Amino acid sequence: MAHTARRRGRPQLPPEIRIVNEAPIAMRLAPAEKERTQQYAAQEGRSLGNFARRVYLKGLAQYEAERAGAAAA
Repeated sequence: MAHTARRRGRPQLPPEIRIVNEAPIAMRLAPAEKERTQQYAAQEGRSLGNFARRVYLKGLAQYEAERAGAAAA
């Protein structure tokens, strides 16, 4: 099913990937880490939160792959 409905000029996301802002998770970063994160987010035209979530999801996938590899060994 194509999701073409628009809200504020953006496509509506399918329910399984919508982000709910009910329970944000705080993350502490060193000043240099925050600066790098802000720079990358700006380069990609993303909000700081959106960029951090994308990096988290990539890291989570790597973590899960490493765990799966360790369990298989």
